[in-house]
Amino acid sequence: MFRLTKLAPPHGWSAVAWELGIVTLGVLIALGAQQVVDDVHQRGQAHDAEQAIRGELELNMAKLKARAAKKPCVVKRLAELQALIDSAGAGGGAIKTPSWIGRPQFWTMQTARWEATAQAGRAALVPPERLALYGSMYAFMRNVNAETAAEQDHWAKLRNLEHMQHLSPQMAFELNTTLQQARYIDWRMAVWTAQLGSLFDRLRLRRVPNDIPPSRSVCIPMSTPRAEAVKESNSPWGDP
Repeated sequence: MFRLTKLAPPHGWSAVAWELGIVTLGVLIALGAQQVVDDVHQRGQAHDAEQAIRGELELNMAKLKARAAKKPCVVKRLAELQALIDSAGAGGGAIKTPSWIGRPQFWTMQTARWEATAQAGRAALVPPERLALYGSMYAFMRNVNAETAAEQDHWAKLRNLEHMQHLSPQMAFELNTTLQQARYIDWRMAVWTAQLGSLFDRLRLRRVPNDIPPSRSVCIPMSTPRAEAVKESNSPWGDP
């Protein structure tokens, strides 16, 4: 018959080695557990950071889509203004003063979440391939902000036509220059929106509604009295 023998703790140097082994094993277990906790925490931070970025990009794209929906009105208004300026040459400088010109709506592309995430170091937790695509989208959106701000300046100059009955050749030249700049920005906006749409699809971002209703300003006929046009524009902050 076999008898179970109870193992006694070692003595002497063997005892020291035993205790060191036990302590080392405990430390390794604790470090391993802490690593697991840190990994879980990092994954949570990465997920939260990416969700914040994605939500911001989705709202920005909703605004760009709303602008794209108004592009036919922008193109039509630019053509009407071109015809109006050209009419000065045929009419000895006289033009039919428009009551209303309007403007494309200006939406600021938000970058606060991206910047906060990058400054906190959490952007580095996002997988590199997706992080690069997010960075590309934000680069385009910074360009959009700069160009649409310039666009508003061009349209402000074009609105001078609401107060003119006669154009000198120099005035017609300057307005034509402004008109071409406005037309070029509108073209660039369409190109950037298409490029952003491609990145949007690659990242499988959600299509969400625009949280600010688009203005009808540039779609309102030029013969509309100004007071009536301001009411029809549906701009939350009115029109200049």
